[in-house]
Amino acid sequence: MSPASRALRRAVPLLRCPLCAEPLTAVEAEPSGPGTSGPITGVRCDSGHAFDRARQGHLTLFGPRGRRFVGDTADQVLSRERVLGSGVLDPLATLLGRVAGEAIGRADPADRGAGPVVLEAGAGTGFYLERVLSTLRRDRGGDDGGGGGSGGEGDAAAPLGIGTEISVAAARRLARADADIAALVADTWDGLPVADDSVDVVQVVFAPRNAAEFARVLAPGGVLVVAGPGPGHLEPLRSHAGMLTPEAGKAGRLEAGLAGSFSPGAAHVVDFTAQVPGSVAVDLALMGPSGVHLDRGGLEQRLGGGDREVRVHIEVRTFHPVRSAQ
Repeated sequence: MSPASRALRRAVPLLRCPLCAEPLTAVEAEPSGPGTSGPITGVRCDSGHAFDRARQGHLTLFGPRGRRFVGDTADQVLSRERVLGSGVLDPLATLLGRVAGEAIGRADPADRGAGPVVLEAGAGTGFYLERVLSTLRRDRGGDDGGGGGSGGEGDAAAPLGIGTEISVAAARRLARADADIAALVADTWDGLPVADDSVDVVQVVFAPRNAAEFARVLAPGGVLVVAGPGPGHLEPLRSHAGMLTPEAGKAGRLEAGLAGSFSPGAAHVVDFTAQVPGSVAVDLALMGPSGVHLDRGGLEQRLGGGDREVRVHIEVRTFHPVRSAQ
């Protein structure tokens, strides 16, 4: 059984139908031999709604309105992969792993008898989610070489990642990022196809937020982790390249947008200056929202081929669900 299918098998009991909110069950192909399970080909609910798993490994779970946005293009995804491969954002990945580890602790959640579950909304290619899972496996004395355990069905006590992403180009890579990641194509704004109280950490890195949905899926004691740009992020490249400028007061608006569902917790900052090759500087400009407004050829001409100075300034904030009195 493929790693993508193993992770999805572990995730299915935590999923719900995006059309009627009923639990989902796996649809399997014929097993390859006695005593084995066939690969998951899709999921369905008791109401008859069925969703097929793509050949590339991801499962598409859109709500009644279907797909409303395309998400990142294939070119943007390739730019992001090159930037992430350069290592310039590794300090953020390291911090996210530490924050998740502190939120979860080293012991398995006793009430579920399984490993912790990390959901990343807007997970992109899975870079940050894979790093978080790798950190959690090391913290718990397990495998940090890509997950999946040693058995054919994977290790039920290993951390499980569920990544949602609206871009199919990104989701194809997300499905291959780690053997413990289940990749879902879903729209955060339309609701998450995830059961109530089923997730230990919700992580959002430069992606849309849905406070009510995040609060719904987080288990008691769960933590929301949000990473977003600080005021100086990507300067002076941002100004030189003509990139979109983040709105002022984002931290205050973040807390206001989550108020009622979450109370603020700890805040962390990644802030350093790096020299990046000209090609990476171009990809930094193209991989985000500014990418739809910019032209690669024009950027290469404007920025030149030499190294560029870039400030990496990212704020990582934690939030705790506010549980209403029963």
